[in-house]
Amino acid sequence: MAESKRRVLLVAQLAPPSPLVAARRVEGLTKYLAREGFEITVLTSAISGDGDIDGASQVVRAPDLLATRLNWRRRHFEALTGESRKTTYGKPSRLEAVLVPDVAAATWLPFAAGSIPKLLRGRSFDCVVSSSPPPTAHLVGYLLHRRGVPWIAEFRDGWLYERLRDWPLGWQRRFDAALERNVVLGADAIVGITQPIAGDLQQRYGVSAVAITNGFDPEERVSTNANGLLDPNRHSLVYTGRIAYSGLTPAPLVNALRRLQEVDPSAAAQLEVVLAGPLLQEEEQAFAAPDLQGIVRTVGSLDRADALGLQRDADSLLVIANGKRERSVATGKLFEYLGARKPIVVLGDASAAARIVEESEAGLTTSGSDADAIAHTLLRLLKGPLSKISEEGASRYAYPAIAQRYAELIESVCR
Repeated sequence: MAESKRRVLLVAQLAPPSPLVAARRVEGLTKYLAREGFEITVLTSAISGDGDIDGASQVVRAPDLLATRLNWRRRHFEALTGESRKTTYGKPSRLEAVLVPDVAAATWLPFAAGSIPKLLRGRSFDCVVSSSPPPTAHLVGYLLHRRGVPWIAEFRDGWLYERLRDWPLGWQRRFDAALERNVVLGADAIVGITQPIAGDLQQRYGVSAVAITNGFDPEERVSTNANGLLDPNRHSLVYTGRIAYSGLTPAPLVNALRRLQEVDPSAAAQLEVVLAGPLLQEEEQAFAAPDLQGIVRTVGSLDRADALGLQRDADSLLVIANGKRERSVATGKLFEYLGARKPIVVLGDASAAARIVEESEAGLTTSGSDADAIAHTLLRLLKGPLSKISEEGASRYAYPAIAQRYAELIESVCR
């Protein structure tokens, strides 16, 4: 419990009620830090929607050009978040290759920075926590730190570490590197959401960085409306969320399913892979291939509660953790899966997600690129039985426990 009612400002572009995983981090920390005795103010973007946030004493939603008619890709964003009936979405905007450190520097930062004088009028904060992505959130933290507010910079993705896209111009690379350096060396404490992210910052800059993972909310509503989406006569391996937009590739899984059908057709007939979430058009086409019709089904985007219900109805749950960010990846869905306490299969045995599953004895891990290795793992999955995380082990990744760790860090920074 906090020694006194500390006032904490949490800065993040995405927050509830946005359905994106970044918003759930803000939701969990705000709710349970408030229960630890902190007074939480959230500074976020209008792109996240409207309304209160459980546990927050105040929510400031700064304007964001992405939330206006000036955003010609608004339908893309709505498909990405599941707010649109579209099941597919396009590729990221070309502006992402121009604006440093990210698009929010133009669409949100001017308005978020403009909110600072009003936020500080007649009150003070004991600590500001800036959470990325996008890295722009840290620039707001930097501005507040310049005004004397102790600052924790949280990295949910690496900044330069395992970056998904490279800058085309030298000045962009230099500017981006300078921004990261100023943030990491300027903050009073650094948090990486996985050990590889924290370790990279510690190694490159010589700072002390702590890993505080994502989590799940044990009080979150779980729907039973997902009943009927799964075949009770087959082993249902369920994946919920986005794939390629997060820098992941489904091709090894597609090839492994074909390989499984060749090696052991009777085993393949016992399996169904169910994908819930928006897909790129090429992903939808790949999964809809005629030779995969008997083994793969896509059910489109589901409401949050329905997606959680589907996870609990599944026989096992799939994490894809390959691509450029394989070493640092431990997606938010992994922690939802741990909360569901079902066996987990991780494609990407070098990933942070694989390390957590192995340490928790929560399922199987395998290569994220070798189709033969993945097919062999699917055979092991079907033969069973598989271990799953214990109730005690899962509780370590529940947001009440995560918030307690964060409370200790905030107190140390404030002191």
